[in-house]
Amino acid sequence: MAYMPLDKSKLYLDKKNMTKIYDMSNPWGMDTPLWPFPGPRADLAFPRGQYLGRFHKRTCTFTGTLHAGTHIDAPNHTLHEEEVDRERNGYTLAELPLEYCIGTGVVLDMRYLKDEFEAKWNAANGDPSKMGNIWVELTPEHFEKALKKDNLELREFDWVVVNTGFQDFWRVNNDKYYNYYPGMGPECAKWLVHEKHIKGIAGTWGASDAPLWHHPLKEQMPWLATAYTQATGLDAAVTHPDYEYCHRLFGQQGVIAVENAGGEIDECTGKRLTICAMPFRCEMADGGFTRLIAWEEGSF
Repeated sequence: MAYMPLDKSKLYLDKKNMTKIYDMSNPWGMDTPLWPFPGPRADLAFPRGQYLGRFHKRTCTFTGTLHAGTHIDAPNHTLHEEEVDRERNGYTLAELPLEYCIGTGVVLDMRYLKDEFEAKWNAANGDPSKMGNIWVELTPEHFEKALKKDNLELREFDWVVVNTGFQDFWRVNNDKYYNYYPGMGPECAKWLVHEKHIKGIAGTWGASDAPLWHHPLKEQMPWLATAYTQATGLDAAVTHPDYEYCHRLFGQQGVIAVENAGGEIDECTGKRLTICAMPFRCEMADGGFTRLIAWEEGSF
């Protein structure tokens, strides 16, 4: 078998002397949690092709959804081609303008929302009928509060990354993570796009749209529709009568939308940074994995 002994005296790369890169991505593999649609879902699979003991190399193939882990949603995920200025903003993942995928921006601290959720959840012992309206839909006021807290400002063409604290539930309690995360609705999306003119948006949430904005919820997430009615006495079909408005508006306007942020996000929360999330160049993809990273402005 081919073998190459390690001589550490010849290693010259040392990251301690390089710019710190914050990795705000979650790893993905066989047990990566998936969006909880009704019915069977196929896990991510990595069948082995070649292995070191025989072929002197290791290879595997991948089968599974591209909407898992930290990923970008392309416009063709939720929009018809006629709804998009394809030449300007792209349509498939491969067509996204790379200039949109990197820029200055802010990582906002909304981790108190996770603490408030846990307090309500524990007080109700996880019983939806005793929770009241435990779901939080983010508003412009949430963003303004977070900006003020860390003396930040939201500039035109900024990237915005939201730390809700819910990444703590990733792979730990996927029920809480996917069904109760604080997310956005039409009001927030319109404000970010039409008033603030952002370039990209990411968050520690299961989807860009809040859980209840998956109309008709009784078909898309029936258990959640039941829990919402038990907790509030309301019908989600009446209070949230649209399907993924944020997805569609961001895609139409060219805003790069990243879901399932996490990783080292706590280390860079409350800062202005350079933020980057590059898509891989797959012509067929309506979304795909990305490495959401950030570093101090002007450090290179």
